[in-house]
Order: sequence, then structure tokens, then C-alpha cells
Amino acid sequence: MDTCDAFSTLFEFLPIGAYRSSPDGARVRVNPALVQLNGCASEAELVAMVSDIGRDWYVDPGRRAQFAALLERDGHVVAFESAVQRYKTRERIWVREHAHLVRDEAGRTLYFEGTVEDISAEVASRQALQSSRDQFEQMVQIIPAVVYRLQIDHQGRRSLTFVNEQIKPMLGVDPSSALADPDIVPSLRHPDDAARVQAAADAAVAARVPLQIEYRLCLPGRGVRWVQMFSTAMPPQDGCEVRVGMIFDVTERRRVEEALRASSELWKRALQSMGDGVWDWHIQDGVEFASPALKALYGYADDELPDTPQALDGLVHPDDRPRMQVDRQAHLDGLTPSYVNEHRMRCKDGQWKTVLSRGVIIQRDPHGRPLRMIGTHTDVSQARQADVLRLERDRAAAADLSKSQFLSRVSHELRTPLNAILGFAQLLELDSGLQERQRAWLRHVLDSGQHLLALVEDVLDLSSVQTGQLPFTIEALELWPLLEEVCTMFEAGAQPNQVALLVERSGSSAGFADSGLQVLADRKRLKQILSNLVSNGIKYNRPGGWVRVSVLQHQGVAEINVTDSGPGLSADQIARLFNPFERVGAQLTGIAGTGLGLALCRQLAEAMGGAIGVSSTVGEGARFSVRLPLFRARLTQPAGALRRART
Repeated sequence: MDTCDAFSTLFEFLPIGAYRSSPDGARVRVNPALVQLNGCASEAELVAMVSDIGRDWYVDPGRRAQFAALLERDGHVVAFESAVQRYKTRERIWVREHAHLVRDEAGRTLYFEGTVEDISAEVASRQALQSSRDQFEQMVQIIPAVVYRLQIDHQGRRSLTFVNEQIKPMLGVDPSSALADPDIVPSLRHPDDAARVQAAADAAVAARVPLQIEYRLCLPGRGVRWVQMFSTAMPPQDGCEVRVGMIFDVTERRRVEEALRASSELWKRALQSMGDGVWDWHIQDGVEFASPALKALYGYADDELPDTPQALDGLVHPDDRPRMQVDRQAHLDGLTPSYVNEHRMRCKDGQWKTVLSRGVIIQRDPHGRPLRMIGTHTDVSQARQADVLRLERDRAAAADLSKSQFLSRVSHELRTPLNAILGFAQLLELDSGLQERQRAWLRHVLDSGQHLLALVEDVLDLSSVQTGQLPFTIEALELWPLLEEVCTMFEAGAQPNQVALLVERSGSSAGFADSGLQVLADRKRLKQILSNLVSNGIKYNRPGGWVRVSVLQHQGVAEINVTDSGPGLSADQIARLFNPFERVGAQLTGIAGTGLGLALCRQLAEAMGGAIGVSSTVGEGARFSVRLPLFRARLTQPAGALRRART
């Protein structure tokens, strides 16, 4: 096969359009690929249709002149891309042309030849890509952050290949300057942050991991600004590491956080100054800080409890934990304005404390999810113990009241049949026909009945005072006539015991006696108190002894003292003396008594706004003192003592 045949075969089977044309464009030879590109069925159809290969071909008519000028100037045209129209269908397509001139030995143009390639799909793809890039750049330019693309070669040299326009208003750096010098932005880092940021960036590049970091920039004319930088690794390109990232200005957010932190710290210090333990729960981070006071509340040092919510929750009593979690979750879900729960906490020594836990959410994210919650623990153990004691006291008081009411009713019920028994016994005593033995029995019935009636009367009075049902008539009462009356009552009883009964009218603190001394009291009940004290002084005395009644005045109070020369009382006996039915050993002496007299005296004195006390030394007698408020005290008589001896 000769050369012409080989060229002809190549021309015919070339997969892209090929042609040879005379300089005037009239004589044209085209291959099948070019015939097909123009929508024709044969070369003859295309040649017959086209008298000039360049006419009506280019969409832009000026492109023909440009093509011819390049060809004439350079002798060839390479990769000449144009929009053209298929000759037969007039469909618009994009082509890439290559052409060259063929000259004779004299340099005259014989013809030119070239190739035509349909690149419509490639151009469409390029246009789509460019449109996508344009849209991306438009979006990047409006993002309120610096967006950049950084390349780092194997020697660590850095170069910015893209940065958006936001770098100018945000950092004061012109985009072209940043592209020319990638060290401009790093040079703005705050000196205290520069080393930390660079170390984090180098580590992220080496590990090809994302980086998120906050730091300060020192901007000329704008001062210190806080920024947050995000960057991530992209596929390597041309042997270089590639990272894309964004830089946001977070100065205002940091200011708000600092203000919030300062406010919360102030709040926590205020709570701590009140003695409460404070907890600060960063919910999303899973961190809960407990103040030293809170840890100390349970016996722990500051470094002995980890800063996790599980550390405190683990100390909650198992029986109290479900209710605590329900109450806390209700606040987290926004169902309650605050979290309040009382539960028991286990201390380091194993003891349990009851605490009042209170808290409130101080920060939520834009979706309403809780981010931070602050609260306190207040030790209410003593208050709860006091509540228990108060409840027990109230129950005891109620039981005591019930007992008093029961005794009062029983006493009323007993007094009626007792009076009947005593009445009939007294009638029988009038019978002159009784034998001496029968009279002895009758006296025994009368003595026992009288004793029982006295006991019933005392029980009734005691229960009536305790229930507030005993009537009182408080009045200004002349004290000395009442004392004379009481002493007269017991004059005869003192003689068989050989006890001297003395009334000593000593003066006040000014040294004067007062015959008109008045106290505020109920006459009947005061007489009952004095009678009991004088009677006891006589009964529990020694032969040849004495009982002395005296009065002192001081600070608006009259103090009536009944002093005896009896055997005296020990401290233990004094402690039990005013308990109901307590006779402190007197029951062994054979002296009759109920053990209710002194208990009733104290109740009556206190009911009248006064008090009763005792002082004694074993072997030296005892002194009982009744203190009552004075109505008035006029000092009229000279100092001295009037003694009435009753033997």
C-alpha cells in the first residue's frame, strides 16, 4: 500500500471530522465523521450544500475572520473552540478545530486541512461546573465567616488557594494580600494563644483530623477579638495536604458567657455564704461541679468526689432516688419552674443526712434542650428530727390530755357513790346501839372513805387544771389575812406533833412590813396551795420542830416561803417531788398521803401566773416558795417581825 492509500484510509476512518479545503473554500474534501457531524448522509450531499466551508458555519460570524487570521499568521490553528451550526439541521453545537496550511515551494498556499471535534458535552460539563463554582462562590461570599482553602507541601510550606471576601470586614485583611502571604492571619494571633493554636493546627494536619479551636486575634484599630476556627482535611492534591476551614467572630458570645459566668459565680458565692452546698451541672458535657462546702457536708475533701452527676446521685438513698429523678426530669422537661426535692444522702462515715435539693436551669440551646443547671443542697436533718420530736410531743400531749380527761370523768363518777357511802356511814355512827367492835369497823370505813374522797378530789383538781377546765377567779387578794386563816386552820394539828407554827411578817427590801399586801390570785386555790404546804411541813417534821411562814417582796413579785425543820430532801428527791403520785419515800413512814398534793400545787400556781419551787438540804429541813405577782405594795409599818407561836 502506497503512502497516498495509507493517508486515504486514515482520512476515511478518523473518528473525528477531517477536511481539506482550497484557500477560497470552494473545493472541499471531507471524511465520513465530518459528514455525520453536519447531519448529512454522504460527502456529496455535504459538498453540494456547502460552496464555502466557512460560510454559515459559525454562530458568531466574526469567528471565521479570527480563524483565518490565526491561520495566516501562524500557519496553523490549535484548539479553536467555537459554537457552530450543523449545515443540514442547523442545530447548534460546540466544536474544537485544529488546522494548518500547506504551501508549495514558492510559499503559496495550496490548501489547508484540519480536524473538527464535537465537544458539546465537554462544554456543557464545563459550563455546569463553572455555574456550580459561581453559585458556590456567591454563597461563600455571604457566609458571615472567613472561608479558606489551604495547601501544605511536603516541606511544610503553606499557601492559600482561596479566601472569601469576608476576610476584609472581619479581620481587616485584603483577600489578595492573604492569598499572596498566608502568614498574615497567623501573625494576628494573640501572643498568649499563638503557641497553643499552632500546636493544635500542626497536630490536626499530621493526623488528618478535624480541628475546632477558639483563640484571640489582635486586630489593628479593633483591639482583641475572639474567633472560633473550624478546619478539616480534604484529599491531597499535587502531593500537598489540603485543608478547608472557616473562622467565625465569637467575641459577643464570649462576652455573654463571661457575664453569665460572673453572674453564676456571684450567685454561687452568695449561696455558699449562707452555708448551702452548691452544684453546677453542665448537662450536655456530663460534668457536675460540687462546691467544697457541698462535699464537706457529706464528710468529703474537695478532691474526693469526681465532677460527675453520678457521684452525687450515687449518694442518694435507694428508696428516695426514683422520686428525686422524677422531680428533676420534670424541670428538665420544662414542666415545673424549678426543681425541689427532699431526700436522704449517705455521708462518708455511713450516716444519712436529709437534704433539701433545689435547682433551676439557667441555659438552654435554641431547641430548648437544657445545657446548664445550678442548685443547692441544704441540710434539713435537724429540722426533720425536730419535726419528729414535735410530732411525738404532740402525741404525748394528746395522750396526757386524754388521760386527764379520763381521770376527770372517773373522779366525777367516783365522788357520787363515795359521798353516799360516807353519808350512810355517818348516819350509822349516830346509832347508839352499835357495839364497840362495830364502831371500830365504822370508823375504818369513814377514815378510808375520807381518804379516798380526798384522793378523788385531788385527781379531779389536777386533771381539771391540765385540761383547762378548773375555774379560776383572779383578783387582788389581801395576803396576810389569808395566811392567818390558814395558820389558824392547822393550829390544832400542830399541837399533837409538838410543832411550833410561826408567821413572820418581815418587811420588803426596804425593811417595812405591809399589812395591805395584795397579790393577784384565786383565793380558794391559793388557800389550797398554802394549806398543802403548811400541812406537809407539820406532818413530815420532827417532835419539837417548827414551821415558819414568811413573805418577801421584790421586782413586783410576792414570795411566800413555808420553811420547816424536818429531815430535808436530797437532790434526787427534789427532782421527783412534783411528779403525780410520787411520795419520795414518805409512803414508808406510815404517814397518810396521796402523792398528788405538790403536783397539784405546782399546776395551780402556774395556772395563776406564778410558780413554786423548793430548796433543801438533808437533815436541815426544806423551804417551799410560792411566787405570785403583786397587785400593790404599800409599806406602812416599821421594820420588825411579829411572831405567833402556836404550841
